[in-house]
Amino acid sequence: MNEFYLDDGSYDELLNLLNNQHFVEKAGYQTDMEFLSDDWWLRDTAVIENVVKRDGMWEIHLVFAHHLQPQKLIKRVIARYASKDKAEMSAWYMRRLAAKDQRGTLKVNLDDFGFCYS
Repeated sequence: MNEFYLDDGSYDELLNLLNNQHFVEKAGYQTDMEFLSDDWWLRDTAVIENVVKRDGMWEIHLVFAHHLQPQKLIKRVIARYASKDKAEMSAWYMRRLAAKDQRGTLKVNLDDFGFCYS
């Protein structure tokens, strides 16, 4: 295993850039971080489960996408399983639990993305 090495010149330059950051940056506004607490749209999301094989395990990803604005979405890794069948079954249950509309009537239409396949 290779150890990470940073020579003295690069380290000094890194410290200099970090020190100068204080002088060139300006304070942000409260509105700059509102996207973290602006979660009203999650009430109207379609939940899509996705099971992906990664590093020998099956990961469950849940995608929360607004049904009217599908570009507004959040993707989260929920759990990992060794068995594909168990992961798919758990993903189905997790999607049902996470969905605000248990019937699954909120859907995302791929045509809303405006893809051009030509």
